[in-house]
Amino acid sequence: MHRLLRHLQSLFRVEPGRPALWAGLRASISTALPLCLAFLSTVPEASWAGLTGLLVTLADKGGSYHARARVMGVVTVLGSLVGMLAAPAGRTYWVDASLLLLGVTAANFARSYGETAGSVGGQLAVIFVVSLGAPTSSLRETLLRGGALLMGGLWAMALSLVLWPLRPYRPARRAVARVYAGLASAAEELHTGTLDGATASQWADGLQRHARIRPEIERARGVLAATRRGRPDESRRGEHLLVLVELAEPMVALLSSLAEAMQVVGRDPHMNATRERVARLCEAFAAMDLWVARALRQERNEGMSAPPRLVLRPKRRQPARMAAPPVRQGAEGPLSMHVAALLARLREYAGVAHETASGLLFGDPVSQRGKGTVKGLPKAPGFSAWRPLRDNLHPDSLVLRHALRTGMVATAALGLTRALQVGDAHWVSLTVISILQPHAGSTEERVLQRTMGTLVGASLAALIATTVHTPPLMVAVISVLTAISVALLPLNFGAFQVLLTPDYLLMATLSSGDWTVASQRSLGVLIAGTLALLGTWTLWPSPERRRFPDAAASALRADGKYLQQLATHRSGTEPAVNEERRRLDQALLEAESSFQRLMTEYRGPPQHLEPGMALLTYTRRFALAVTALGTGRFEDRTTSVLPQQLAQRASDSLELLARALQERREPPPLPSLALPRTSGDPVLSALLERVPRQLGILHGAVARISEDPALR
Repeated sequence: MHRLLRHLQSLFRVEPGRPALWAGLRASISTALPLCLAFLSTVPEASWAGLTGLLVTLADKGGSYHARARVMGVVTVLGSLVGMLAAPAGRTYWVDASLLLLGVTAANFARSYGETAGSVGGQLAVIFVVSLGAPTSSLRETLLRGGALLMGGLWAMALSLVLWPLRPYRPARRAVARVYAGLASAAEELHTGTLDGATASQWADGLQRHARIRPEIERARGVLAATRRGRPDESRRGEHLLVLVELAEPMVALLSSLAEAMQVVGRDPHMNATRERVARLCEAFAAMDLWVARALRQERNEGMSAPPRLVLRPKRRQPARMAAPPVRQGAEGPLSMHVAALLARLREYAGVAHETASGLLFGDPVSQRGKGTVKGLPKAPGFSAWRPLRDNLHPDSLVLRHALRTGMVATAALGLTRALQVGDAHWVSLTVISILQPHAGSTEERVLQRTMGTLVGASLAALIATTVHTPPLMVAVISVLTAISVALLPLNFGAFQVLLTPDYLLMATLSSGDWTVASQRSLGVLIAGTLALLGTWTLWPSPERRRFPDAAASALRADGKYLQQLATHRSGTEPAVNEERRRLDQALLEAESSFQRLMTEYRGPPQHLEPGMALLTYTRRFALAVTALGTGRFEDRTTSVLPQQLAQRASDSLELLARALQERREPPPLPSLALPRTSGDPVLSALLERVPRQLGILHGAVARISEDPALR
């Protein structure tokens, strides 16, 4: 019951954001214009251009124009080829079934090259199955179909990449703007928590939200790298954006360190001056980040106010560079010095970001401070076409299992529906392909979404088909439904599915001339959903509870490696430390994604999931404490804050916990950790004391996981 309720909640959940109105309008034009031309030319095969027009538009996931053109071009060219290859082949059942098995399996195995390639494979599978289900009777019809598919894709590419305003750096600017909007939100939360004296749990929740900036930084890096690779010469815009992306990394670490320090400060009345200093700077930092985000989205300086001067008090304008607030020695002592050092470093990075965004907006060159901040993006490793295939050609590969499962279930659906003589058998196979996902929980959720969406959409299509009997009106209806469905896709997949289903059905009606085609889909989608569930439960089932311990173990090991890097380097902002922190954040995100999938699959009482939740929470808290230790060092210190012996022992303890998770056994007792004496530095003392305490909590979580079969 808990599982069903979670799936129902996901069906009606509305994501934050706004409808993608322009994307919906573009998809509508991409689909409707080829259909209009097909009607005017009286060539039925020309209507296939509407299919690739829609699919190529849906394949456009954003990013650099170079990357978008590559993905859309692959769907266009390969889509026309697979459409022609499948067109004359679906006349006999055995040829039809054999090609369906091979084609669908190969298309889904494209996921070996990543999610983008998997999405392209899904688009090609749709074209392949639809073309297989409508066999041609002559070579001329086959060539016409291939040409129509090619022209529809080229039209969608031209509309998206040429007729729409072509600004190569717009995707990168918007990606970086999202990073700085996230930094502004984090600074505002820190400002509020500092003034209100937030509790430990509130600080922990805030730090958890800080971690969400990491995916945005990685996404901005990827978009910017693809944009720069697609440009023959570097430009000032590329240099400015590179500096802004690389500045975000240390600023996130400094905000987390300030949050840790303010958690130590708490509501101590003797620390009011320190709290006020931090709150004022965070308010100024948030205002600066918001201005940077607006400047990146604005793209021109017309109508954009002059760069704001970073302020220390609300409603007052100060010099462009934030002057350091006076530090009172005495009562606050080392704690005040520690916070002042963090504030000074944050001011330094904020100043560079401020002048870099100003230079980007007003066309000035990158400053010397900005050039000295980054050395350029790391070079991408050489691409190997065969390595991803070799890595996934083994029985335990999740990608290979999913590809084989999809091909086999789609072929079984074809045979069953033909035996039962249920409507269009290829429609059922196509529905199976769209439902099956690599993970069981995602498949169950998609079954519910697709079943309800198709039932409602098919009913809507049947109603339209009985009231609209002329092709021009049908094309108009398809245009409206396409625009609305694509616009609602960012908000709710269920609404997208409900409105997109009549699109496919009505396009099939236009192509075949059969006005009763919409009424045959309801039983077909029920068969497809049932077969998809049976396939995901019986063909190489791999429940997430078996994968989660391995993902959590990887995160624990990454914690240990990050700790060792900090112990062997003088500063927490050196490139080697930054790279290890990136790997740790990625391991944590993968473990958290695995746990989210586990929650969708789990059938038992929710309290049994508590050990896994505690494990992830304190793995991230341990990483934040280590980050605070690294950014809290002073330049004039001659010894490491974190002794290598302590780091090695703590790392060994994390390795013991990781092995226990992977071997599904109770962990051995943790060795004792001798903490260094830092009585003169209360913040560092508090941070160091968290190391053995959080290790103990992690040990308890791993022990509870070993005792509970729900997570083993």
